[in-house]
Amino acid sequence: MASDSRAVPAGRGAHPKVRSPKLLEVLSALEDDEFGSNREKIFIAPPDNASGDFTDEDSGEEDSDQNGAQLPGRVLHASVVSEDSDPEEEEGKEGEDEGEKREEDKLELQLPKKKQKAAVETHRVWTKRDIQPDLGSWTASDPHMEDLKTQELSPVGLFELFFDGGTIGFIVDETNRYARQKNVTLDLTAQELKCVLGVLILSGYVSYPRRRMFWETAPDCHHHLVADAIRRDRFELIFSYLHFADNSDLDEGDRFAKVRPLLVRANRNFRKHAPLEEFYSFGQSVCEYFGPRGSRRRRSARPVRLGYKIWCGTTSRGYLVWFEPSQGGLDVGGSMVVRFVDALRERGRLPYHILFDKVFASVRLMSALRGKGVKATGTVREVRTGRCPLKVPREPRRRKGGSSHSKVEESSHRPGAAKARAQRHPPALLKLYREKARGLDRMDQNVAKYKVKIRGTRWYLGFLGYVLDAALHNAWQLHRLCRRGARADLLAFRRYVARVYLESNAAASSPGRRSRRPDTESRFDRIGHWIVHQDKRTRCALCHSQTNTRCEKCQKGVHAKCFREYHIP
Repeated sequence: MASDSRAVPAGRGAHPKVRSPKLLEVLSALEDDEFGSNREKIFIAPPDNASGDFTDEDSGEEDSDQNGAQLPGRVLHASVVSEDSDPEEEEGKEGEDEGEKREEDKLELQLPKKKQKAAVETHRVWTKRDIQPDLGSWTASDPHMEDLKTQELSPVGLFELFFDGGTIGFIVDETNRYARQKNVTLDLTAQELKCVLGVLILSGYVSYPRRRMFWETAPDCHHHLVADAIRRDRFELIFSYLHFADNSDLDEGDRFAKVRPLLVRANRNFRKHAPLEEFYSFGQSVCEYFGPRGSRRRRSARPVRLGYKIWCGTTSRGYLVWFEPSQGGLDVGGSMVVRFVDALRERGRLPYHILFDKVFASVRLMSALRGKGVKATGTVREVRTGRCPLKVPREPRRRKGGSSHSKVEESSHRPGAAKARAQRHPPALLKLYREKARGLDRMDQNVAKYKVKIRGTRWYLGFLGYVLDAALHNAWQLHRLCRRGARADLLAFRRYVARVYLESNAAASSPGRRSRRPDTESRFDRIGHWIVHQDKRTRCALCHSQTNTRCEKCQKGVHAKCFREYHIP
């Protein structure tokens, strides 16, 4: 489901339609359904005052179980539209032309005004031919990836390609600024922020019902790695003031203004270090909303998943190249695909191949992408086929092996194409789509396994977890590409980053607190490691037998034969 708190403007492309239900009505209906067992997903928008001079939408502790409608009223009264519904189909034959026209109007926003009139009046001639795609061969080189391979970066080094020093410093500055605006002296440092990020990363695979249980001294829940890195009250204070924008300088027209600087930095770094590939998949993901959502009467019998819709473009392997949160209105359909393509073309005007589903596909979009020199493949709704006379049987054919029917626009026909013939096997494009269009699904599946579990009730804090999880996933993808045969799976990769951040950024030792040597990361940095003789024999850190040599930097006993293996992650 999706909600949109903006009304459709009157004028061109507008048409009367049945009133959409409100979010409050949908939640109430879900509560009354005692037999529903499916997990409902509802997309919401940030509050109308998201760019106001205050930040909090908090209404209590994260673990509170309060009654009463706690979602902001502007969210509860937003319109809700089923994600799987097709308004054009519901309006019948008369609405088909208007539905296609509205899709064209949305896409026209991305086209030069001089070409709009000619594009709308295009007359297409369809011919019954086999689909003969000219996929060609991908020959573009990727010098940036080759450079990353030569650097042999550790997992932390790869993660910090995205959460670099500039991003850490920016979060520190904005958090301290926000605390000062609240008359609080926070004095957050980059070292402390990395400890907070380490706790958030660790919560993805070690989670408690309450985050304070990490610091409890009870033997069933105490986590010494977290407790030794940062004090509980200090973590709570920092987490309550985390901020990503200057409240005195927010774009009132941007509902995501309070996280926009973080999203811009993450997007820039994701694109900068993205593998250069031919195939990309485009679709929608979700950033879950963890704020108060109590019902007016009782908890819903059917679980409801609230979240913000995210438009995402990924490689076929799942590396997140570009993302943009949906603000409702006209940022739907083909226009977002065009924005993603424009972002790809900043790196080079290459013959990329974009794959997407029926939410975006239309003949109009395909023509626009072809004009940009970009290939595209996708499933499409019948009302968006540009009146292509495809054979649509009422019942599936019972022929063994299935059947297919295709039409080719005459203007895109290549000379010498084969004549039409019956196809009993899936077309090559269908096989290509099944193989290459699952990049976004792979990313969502991987992120969902170990995503950040520590939640804040302010509406925008979920985006920090989303960006953090995406950065870790992208870093892991680079790790697999840069080191062929790498055995570290995503869990091992996240554990390594969490341990290093918590160990190497831990606060100075204090009475009653056990100190830790921050040597985990430096062990694998391949800088300044020398084998030296030691008078007193110690055990080798790798094979545990006696040795009279050690690493001068790590201060660990290591045999000469074990030295190289010990310093390779």
